[in-house]
Amino acid sequence: MDIAEIKQMLKSAARNLFKNQPTIYDFTPESGRSEWNLAHHLANEIMKLYPSLDCDLEIPKRNIKNKRPDIILHRRGTQKENRLVVEVKTDRTQREIDSDIEKVKPDWFQSKLCYQFGSIVHLKQNKTVDVKVFQNEHYSPFKITF
Repeated sequence: MDIAEIKQMLKSAARNLFKNQPTIYDFTPESGRSEWNLAHHLANEIMKLYPSLDCDLEIPKRNIKNKRPDIILHRRGTQKENRLVVEVKTDRTQREIDSDIEKVKPDWFQSKLCYQFGSIVHLKQNKTVDVKVFQNEHYSPFKITF
């Protein structure tokens, strides 16, 4: 699996989300959308594409001050198969997205967790998506099977 394949998978998951839930942004004035809600629905689409791995949301990481990545694609019970961490964003500027990328690398690429890939998925109100994917240069290679 490489950066281009991860990016394509995340774009496909987002397109499927918008197709399968065309009202995802339709809320009343008394309620509104949230990144957590969108992350939940995006994770459901990611799971369909990679059923051989576990997909979890908002899992507290005790060794880094209980920070919680939005979505992780991994194998539960081991650190050896931490494949992808996804941060879901809405209504962000490019500067904010770049800042988020710089936060992901020290948190999720550190030696204890060592995710192979990180990503920012920017889900936009007009039902388009921008995806940034980056690879952990310190990742210890294992045989990767998606």
